[in-house]
Amino acid sequence: MDNLSNLFSVLVTTAKSKITPLVTKFRLWTSWDYIWAKLVALVQNLFTNVLNIKPRHKKDYYEIFGWLVSKKLAYAAVAVAGVLSLYYLISVRNILPESDADAVKSYSYDSLLLRFASGTVQIKAASGYLAYEGEVDSGAVTGYGTLYNSSGVVVYQGNFEYNQYDGTGTRYYDDGTLMYTGDFVDNEFSGSGKLYRESGTLEYDGEFLAGYKEGSGSLYDVSGSLVYTGTFSKDEPVYSELLGQKASDISGSYTGERLVYDQDDSFAVVLTDIGAIYANDVSASTLEDEITADRILVLKSKFTAGNSKLSDKDSLDSYFGTVAEVQTVDVDLSQAVAFYLTEGEECKISLEVSQEYDDYLEVEAYSGQCTAYTYTKDGLTYTFLSTGSDGTFSFYTIEKEEGRTG
Repeated sequence: MDNLSNLFSVLVTTAKSKITPLVTKFRLWTSWDYIWAKLVALVQNLFTNVLNIKPRHKKDYYEIFGWLVSKKLAYAAVAVAGVLSLYYLISVRNILPESDADAVKSYSYDSLLLRFASGTVQIKAASGYLAYEGEVDSGAVTGYGTLYNSSGVVVYQGNFEYNQYDGTGTRYYDDGTLMYTGDFVDNEFSGSGKLYRESGTLEYDGEFLAGYKEGSGSLYDVSGSLVYTGTFSKDEPVYSELLGQKASDISGSYTGERLVYDQDDSFAVVLTDIGAIYANDVSASTLEDEITADRILVLKSKFTAGNSKLSDKDSLDSYFGTVAEVQTVDVDLSQAVAFYLTEGEECKISLEVSQEYDDYLEVEAYSGQCTAYTYTKDGLTYTFLSTGSDGTFSFYTIEKEEGRTG
């Protein structure tokens, strides 16, 4: 038995003695330092052989502009240019990743090998700072990763698809303050998400599309308190959604600051945090008859139409497809309040009030005339009002088109 063990040991020792040199040679041949040394020696030998051979015949020359240039010398010049180019790519442009197999591979943003890289890498910007750390696929930023600005502050962390924010992620302001967290498509907020102000307070929680508040969502004031829940389009509440709603229903969706202007059988309720007023002429004679919003006044001097902001009669005529008749009309209570809020000290409309409570004002008198441009579209009537004559407007109203009940 001992003889068998000894024989086995001899066999193992003999095998190791044969295999070890092969393994050592394999490691040597696959070593970058060895390959580089061989390459340098090869180039040196090439230069020596080329430069030591003197031309003996006219065919050993190139004729260039009447000059005879040695072919060997030309070959040597090309070889030198190639070596210098290779050195530039390796040393200056960082074509090769770090040699440590356990480290995350690092590339310059314009590195040639980055175009073939997949997995987790680091990418440096032209000025040398770390711009990205995360996953790539065939050189494209795809998967999960972190994007940095030149100050080293994270500006985005989340999913990418071919160099764009795509999927779930978090966007930050340049100082590192949270801007948005949620869904992205093609670098834009799209899907469900939360948008924050630069102060750090929550501004909006809901649906987005192509970077805009679009769909159902909740709006918050500068202190982070909920003020409105409803439907949004192009960053604005869909104001027409309030038409026909009972005051109690509006109080359920709008919880922000409000101010009531009242005179006899007319009222105007200012929804300060969304820049709107709802109004009606009160004819109810019993407490059971609830007040409804028959007219919405939007306190903005620009009208959103798709991706455009319209601010004068010519652009409105083009959008609505009709030329509005210009009328001079006496203002009603809600219009007088709207002019007072939008034009401030320059307001040409008279409005006299007395404050009964912090959120309630009794209107004693109002008067004045304004210019009105009226259009109809999709069952709604839009009236744009101004105290001037240059075609611009201070605000606009939305009502259901006469004869429409739905």
